[in-house]
Amino acid sequence: MKKEIGPQLVIDDLEIIDLFRLFHRNKEKLWLWQQAPNEDGERPVHYCQIRKVDILKKTIILKPLSEEGFTFEKTLKELFLYAESKNIAAKITPREVDSSFIFIPMPEKINALSEEIAAKIKLVEKENEKKNSHMRSQPRKQASGNQTISGYKEGSHKKNLTYNLYDISAGGLALKTIDPGMFKKSDIIIVTAINKKDLEASIKGEVVSVRHMEEDDVFKVGVRFI
Repeated sequence: MKKEIGPQLVIDDLEIIDLFRLFHRNKEKLWLWQQAPNEDGERPVHYCQIRKVDILKKTIILKPLSEEGFTFEKTLKELFLYAESKNIAAKITPREVDSSFIFIPMPEKINALSEEIAAKIKLVEKENEKKNSHMRSQPRKQASGNQTISGYKEGSHKKNLTYNLYDISAGGLALKTIDPGMFKKSDIIIVTAINKKDLEASIKGEVVSVRHMEEDDVFKVGVRFI
């Protein structure tokens, strides 16, 4: 029998374990963020999944969705985890933070949020194509098929990654990512290839926006060529 979670605290150990086992089994995407900003003033927000639930040790290992991994500070004292599908959230104190995993104890309690409170959680700006189109200096052409760009972030040891292209113009482009934490505003991207064909000269661009395309559950990263 399916359990319905109401607007209350979930404190039963078995119920909490069952929830995380369910998230693991369904490969559910969970929001993960730090409340306190980094030294640069940014507050990292990521999508993550459950890599492992250890029932005996009452521990959980979280894994990132992207190859670049988590960007949280390794000395982080506090994180927040939110499952949008069930409107539940937990404050957690990680035992170990790495770019490729986060090791946490099983939460002692989980907040089951009301719909009103859940509606107020705005971690990443939602995409509104009509509202934002006037901000472009050049008209953009929608990418067709599975067009891609390859490149790297400045300062990331020139590790080339490939992203799906959303649109492109003379003044910039937009790419799609599965994790909102892969880029932040002011990041510099060096584009080295389009559709896996190396460019004669790389193109440099600055990230100006990261928005959630809810229908496809991906994130659109707006880049202005510089």
